[in-house]
Amino acid sequence: MPEKSAAGNGTDKSNSSGFMRWLKAINGEIPGFLKPFLGFSLAINILLMVSPLYMLQVYDRVLTSGSSDTLIWLTVLAVFLLAIYAAAEMGRRRLCTLAAENIEDKISEQIFVEFETKHSAGDKLSQNLNVLGRIRGLFQNHLVTPFFDLPFTPLFFLVLFLVHPVIGFIGLGGGAIIFAVAVAAEMSTRGTNEKALNASAQAHQLASGLARQRSAMVAMGLCQNALQKWRTAKEVAREFNLEGSAREGTFSSISRSARQILQTFILGAGAALAISQEISPGAIVAGSIVLSRALAPIDQIVGSWRAITQCRVAWQQLESTRENDLAQQAFTPLPRPSAQLTLDRLSVAAPGSNKPMVHPFSLQVNEGDLVALVGGNGAGKTTLLQTLAGAWEPLSGSAALGNRNIHSWHSADRGQYVGYVPQDVELLPGTVGENIARMSDAEPEAIFAAAQRAGAHEMILKLPQGYDTQLTSSGQLSAGQRQLIGLARALFGEPALLLLDEPTANLDREAGQAVIQSLQAVAKAGAVIVIASHDRRLIAATATTLLIRNGSVLSAESKNYLQSISPSSKSATKAKVGAKA
Repeated sequence: MPEKSAAGNGTDKSNSSGFMRWLKAINGEIPGFLKPFLGFSLAINILLMVSPLYMLQVYDRVLTSGSSDTLIWLTVLAVFLLAIYAAAEMGRRRLCTLAAENIEDKISEQIFVEFETKHSAGDKLSQNLNVLGRIRGLFQNHLVTPFFDLPFTPLFFLVLFLVHPVIGFIGLGGGAIIFAVAVAAEMSTRGTNEKALNASAQAHQLASGLARQRSAMVAMGLCQNALQKWRTAKEVAREFNLEGSAREGTFSSISRSARQILQTFILGAGAALAISQEISPGAIVAGSIVLSRALAPIDQIVGSWRAITQCRVAWQQLESTRENDLAQQAFTPLPRPSAQLTLDRLSVAAPGSNKPMVHPFSLQVNEGDLVALVGGNGAGKTTLLQTLAGAWEPLSGSAALGNRNIHSWHSADRGQYVGYVPQDVELLPGTVGENIARMSDAEPEAIFAAAQRAGAHEMILKLPQGYDTQLTSSGQLSAGQRQLIGLARALFGEPALLLLDEPTANLDREAGQAVIQSLQAVAKAGAVIVIASHDRRLIAATATTLLIRNGSVLSAESKNYLQSISPSSKSATKAKVGAKA
């Protein structure tokens, strides 16, 4: 389990071993990454000794002997080993890139499975994908490499001690100081970076919400007020970002300055030891290079601390997705179910609520039946349709299509037999044809057939590129056009169950009548249709009306229901609509 945030409970266990545990957790998502990466790191760090050893040999052997042959062979050997170093570095960077791709593929699948199976994950999809992008950047930008170089730092300090104990102690003391700076940077910036990320996410969510409400905002002059609200949210994020940047800059400057001072001490001490003839002049240069290699991982970690911390916070934000070990489950595709909807003591509620909006009721709807669903605002009509569609879990009871439980049936298989038109139709980025085909590689004839059944074919042909018209924003089409395309999408593939929420609300009288006739034909062809609507024409086309009142479901023949709500027959309401479904 990742460490708890310091901002959350005040117990910060930040240290390098904590980061290594975090990297090990990442390795759990991409098995096979850690061992080859460690192998490349081992080769790289050993080969980093080539330069100081070469300088030591040149100063102490070549310059004293004056042998050109020795210089040539030393140079050839050094170049050969450095070429191997380059190949190992290239392999490690390539492995980083592959790890970035693999971890994105795996976690994005988990994110979308959570999006599919949990209603609460719907609002977090964009945020989770942005978080995943940060984690991908951790590998893509090679921010993990210093942590794999860090375990080899003692090797370089050992070499410094072999050069001379004084050089070794100077290097070790300086390394301890720079490491302390790294730990202090983590403890100081971690909580601020977490707050900055959260504040930025809130500002992003606000901007996304504003984009969906543009028409209403422009109509009612809300843009300036919305701008001020967004600026306030961004200001909070900006303050945390500035605070985090200032702290990171302070620690980074301290680390770099300490490293330069340490290099000066090493050269000065080396010169003093060379004067006293305790070490050779070549050892001065070699010791300086080795110290630089020893401190490089720590310096890189301190320099990129903020980005690394943000990546770890991003990883923690995806905790629930990884803890649940979500994966795309295999399933056996089933044949088309019989068009029979059976509800057994079904009760529904809004997601996350235990208060029923619709109390338990039972109902059976047979092939060819059209059922109208009516009730006041907030009665639970949309909630019931969402539950019957399988998008929301029932509070109790069950719903079955052709004796198959809708909520235990894998949605990838179930979805092809269910058509759903929400009250406010949102189309996906892509062409009109792709939206109707539910983003599948369908034959054009099947797309045209669905559009014709929905009465959308002629309207689509009038669009700039017809079925190939690219949809990038909801403002491209009118509400009525989106509704017709949404109905065509629902009718694609000849589903056994159609669930429609106010399907004629944005249509003119002629288009609405065409939709009603189309639905009657679809029902006769072998489908069950449940329609939430206040359109009297549509209700009249159904055989049964379900009235949701105070959480109870009352059933009546549609003609009797329409008579009960006519101005001359209001007194007959209780007599006509009184049987529980």
